[in-house]
Amino acid sequence: MVGRRKGCPRCAEYVRAAAQVCRYCGHEFELSQGPASKSSSRRIKLLAAGAATAALTGFVAWGVLSDLRSPPADAITVTSAQPASATKDLAAVSPDLPEIPVGSLFAWAADRMPAEVLRRLGPYNLRVSKRTDEGLVAPVVEVTAYEQSVRMEGELTHPSFSHEISAVQVRAGAPPVVMLQSFSGGAHCCTHVQLAGLSQGQLKIVDLGSWDGAEIEKPSDVSGDGIADFVLRDDAFLYAFAAYAMSFAPPKVLNVVNGRVIDVSRNPAFRTLFLESMREAGQVCRSDEDGMTRNGACPAYVASASRVGKLDEAWRQMVLAYDASTDWELPQGCRVKVASECPTGYNIFYKSYPEALLGFLKDLGYVEKGWRPPELRSPEAGPAPIPDTA
Repeated sequence: MVGRRKGCPRCAEYVRAAAQVCRYCGHEFELSQGPASKSSSRRIKLLAAGAATAALTGFVAWGVLSDLRSPPADAITVTSAQPASATKDLAAVSPDLPEIPVGSLFAWAADRMPAEVLRRLGPYNLRVSKRTDEGLVAPVVEVTAYEQSVRMEGELTHPSFSHEISAVQVRAGAPPVVMLQSFSGGAHCCTHVQLAGLSQGQLKIVDLGSWDGAEIEKPSDVSGDGIADFVLRDDAFLYAFAAYAMSFAPPKVLNVVNGRVIDVSRNPAFRTLFLESMREAGQVCRSDEDGMTRNGACPAYVASASRVGKLDEAWRQMVLAYDASTDWELPQGCRVKVASECPTGYNIFYKSYPEALLGFLKDLGYVEKGWRPPELRSPEAGPAPIPDTA
């Protein structure tokens, strides 16, 4: 108990001492956790006055904090923990901090908030400060729960840029997690996305990487399996076969499961997303637009078609539609599997747009390694029209 409040052993929030059900997580308190008795109130007063004995102090501290040392078993699991540090001063004022509810966000900008900002989000306490470097400012979000703390640092940007901190539900029935979206600024770039939450009793961080644009859509359970889906787009397609403004990109769907980021785009539950992408990119790929625009749309068209079992048909349409006369430098392949740049001497220089597109899609996993285009399988297999897949 703290004054006329008590701590919830499930979510670590403080509620009124007389409460029978926690208003944050729905936990039902036992009778022993009800209103403070005269004797327990006397113990707290003695402790606050510094007159309690060492034994009594240990007993009261254990009674208040023992359950808080073991976070709830259904808490979200994330990875890549940063070193933990105690922030007891922040935890002590948690009941009075303004709350960030699930589904809402808190926009932070250095020029509007020069001092530290304190917030509460589910079972977490947040301290938002800044790091400066040659006139640029990055948000620093310290997340605290169960006597543990991790820090997420955003992108260095102009002090007027806003960075979003939001409460997102990534798994049904679990506490929310803290999501930091930090926009780096610049043309056609990039929002760095990080999550902070509890993993098997440890407060950790998972990095979703950087994505084109000023923000990403909030995750929602599109597939209906109880896990929130981050519906993004595959930025590898941008600039690959055309300029940015003419590049189409297929959807990319990520889940955070057991502390890992998993690409679940192949799940049939997302078929509608890829049919819509196929329709939009296919209309431009097959249109009378200039060659650069068609060449920028056809890769997303074929990639999306491969996700819904229409690869052969879309490939035939691409062969009819692409423009071989454009001077855009085609992407290269690599004879060895690498995470970054291909080592010197291992590059593959493709001779045509279809050849480069096939290598590109195979490298990204949209097309099986052993798949061969229809025109290479049998001489009589000519291009055939593909039905509109709205």
